[in-house]
Amino acid sequence: MTKIRVVSLHTLMTKHLFALKAKGVAQGTYDDKTLVFKELLDWPGVSAAMEVNMLQHDVMRQFLDHIAETRSGRRANTFRKHIMRLWNWGKRSRIIQGECPWDVEPYKCDRSEKYVPPEEDFWAVYEVADVMPTAYGKSVTQAHRKRMMLAYLHTAARRSEIFNLKWEDVDFKNERIRLFTKKRTSGREGNWIPLTEQLAAVLKEQRLETGFREHVFINPRTDKPYAYGNNMVRKMCEMAMVKPFGFHSIRHLSASILAKAGVDLPTIQLILRHTSVTTTARYVHSLIDATEAMNGALGGKVLDMKKASSE
Repeated sequence: MTKIRVVSLHTLMTKHLFALKAKGVAQGTYDDKTLVFKELLDWPGVSAAMEVNMLQHDVMRQFLDHIAETRSGRRANTFRKHIMRLWNWGKRSRIIQGECPWDVEPYKCDRSEKYVPPEEDFWAVYEVADVMPTAYGKSVTQAHRKRMMLAYLHTAARRSEIFNLKWEDVDFKNERIRLFTKKRTSGREGNWIPLTEQLAAVLKEQRLETGFREHVFINPRTDKPYAYGNNMVRKMCEMAMVKPFGFHSIRHLSASILAKAGVDLPTIQLILRHTSVTTTARYVHSLIDATEAMNGALGGKVLDMKKASSE
């Protein structure tokens, strides 16, 4: 007779988080999963020491119902996803056995349209991006923040991809830049995309600032690569007096600009690094060569803005 292992919730969660860290999962995903597990362990009727199989379906349903009622169905589905993946990982790892007893039905939620800022709003934010307010009502200039904003627009990168960008991933000679994503089931994966002329110019300026460091962009407050940043962009939006948006909205904006310029979906797919054209289509709002496409759609914008601001 096979002996069934007795595993506590805390043990399963800890092993799962450790495995994700070793795999190199995005920090945001790791933090969110940790938060979900902590909230579950704090729920009445749940304890860290209890056996995994002792957590009943009704208790899990009440927990997720509470999340749906107090926050949203979308957030409850995120909680459900993390919890279901916890069980499935434990089963694949031969830590637990059997079907998941926590399989609560997904919650209804409306697919909200992601906000994509108008181009003029992005450029308004770009103009103030290098201004860093201080605690004493003054400000200092941090030119790298402007360069970072342009990097997001000209690469359609995900937030962590620019934060983690290294100089070894910038190939000026061959006019290309390598971005690493963690959105693949196989783990961290790098893809080369075109390096536009405008972005190459500002990255050469940035190299004078951090060329001796491993990463391209360094947070001067921590002297380390950036880890979080949407609040930074939202503060820029406040300064520019435009509707707030985040780094991922710039990715959508880049896709929109390329589409308006007549770039075909397969080329946009190449730039966005989607595995499916269907996913790319969702990014193209208001709905060859990739280097020519990006230079044609995005080139000259910085010069045009500088000219306009000086008139």
